[in-house]
Amino acid sequence: MRLKVFDTIDDTLRLLDSNMPLYREAVEEIHDYLKYLFVGQDMIVDMNSRIKSKESLREKIIRNRFYVENDTAQQILDHLSDLIGFIIECRFIEDEFHVLKHLRETLNQKNAEDGYYYHEQNPNFFLDVQSRQPQIQKNGFAIYRIDGYYLKNGHKINVELQIKALVHSFWGDIEHKLVYKNTNYYVYDDFMKELLGSIKANLTLTDHQLKIIYDQMQEESRLDTGITENSFEQLISKEINDLFALKLNESIGFTLNLKKTSAILGHYIFIKDIRYDGGNNDRISALFRTFRKMNAIKMDFENEIEMDANFHSQDIFIHTLGNHLISVLNKDYDWFVFFKMLFAIEPGNNMEDFTLFLNVIKNYLVDNYWLNTSFLKLPMEEAELVHNECAKILAVSLCEIGRIDIIHDDKMIAINKAFVTFIEELETRVISYHDFMQYQQAYYEEWLNRLKEIFS
Repeated sequence: MRLKVFDTIDDTLRLLDSNMPLYREAVEEIHDYLKYLFVGQDMIVDMNSRIKSKESLREKIIRNRFYVENDTAQQILDHLSDLIGFIIECRFIEDEFHVLKHLRETLNQKNAEDGYYYHEQNPNFFLDVQSRQPQIQKNGFAIYRIDGYYLKNGHKINVELQIKALVHSFWGDIEHKLVYKNTNYYVYDDFMKELLGSIKANLTLTDHQLKIIYDQMQEESRLDTGITENSFEQLISKEINDLFALKLNESIGFTLNLKKTSAILGHYIFIKDIRYDGGNNDRISALFRTFRKMNAIKMDFENEIEMDANFHSQDIFIHTLGNHLISVLNKDYDWFVFFKMLFAIEPGNNMEDFTLFLNVIKNYLVDNYWLNTSFLKLPMEEAELVHNECAKILAVSLCEIGRIDIIHDDKMIAINKAFVTFIEELETRVISYHDFMQYQQAYYEEWLNRLKEIFS
């Protein structure tokens, strides 16, 4: 006698087949609507869709024991969250959050019955956009996955929407084929997890490198001055180096090697005044007029810089590093010269310039989006506390190194790479905020040893 489960499966597959024309129409309408929602959003690369296949549905009914929880074929389809699946592909990992943010801003009407959201122009398409994202999968990795449904001809059709960067789509294919569909996976469980984790880490690094290249290409296409972003930044750095080498010699009778200090100042000025000002020609001209004006005045590299000792910032990294730098800038001559240069270039209030510079340094060393989406296994409040503690660990360790080369370009690149690795390792070890604080000193010493290797 045949098992009842296979009769249930056959009934469900027949129902799926009979509803297929309805599902195909729904896919086309949802696809058109999503394209409409993201018109003009250049971060979107592609949108893919699929209807659950018979083979996949048969497997899922057994794997997830749907035949136990549901009595009829219709109930199974009603509880199948991914009957229709959509993937919005974006260029880079950081764009995943921006896509979600756009959906949250657009689908801003809440359905009182189930808490899902829709846009008033289309009351048939609902998504749970306010759910916590990204979600943690069984494999421990994060994914932007949003449940929803579509109302059509009296039917409620469940929809699953995923948001994936190109590297995450590639990663998903690898994992699905090598793990989810591989019956031998469990024999090599630990080995496969370690190997796949390494692959994903490399893909994340690739995404970061591609983003840098893409941004560079975009900037080069926008600048109409005949030079690239990189060459313009180098030009600013050279102007700074030449100007202050002369001024330093005039003030104290000799000069120092200012190339690396000038390079970080050039990067800071370019980021603050040029890149995010759209390459405004008036601002660029004003910058070089400032250089020419400073060349005509005498500068003092002997008397102290006056700063407000009561520096405070809501950001723990900026607060910690900022207070340290204020305590040493009139004691350590390298830092003294650096901030003399910074405050001479910037015409505004010294403390405002100081704070802006610290923000640029933090963004250079720590990607806020990356850090804030780490430790997702912890409750949201605990994760935020751990994020702050990790930022503080980084700031305190930089204070301990102390030398001005902590802001040199090559060192900051190395620090960023090492810190990313350190946090990814911590994610696998920390099980709660209390656990993190219990071993905080040990974590700090472990990180400090890695940092010292960069400066050895």
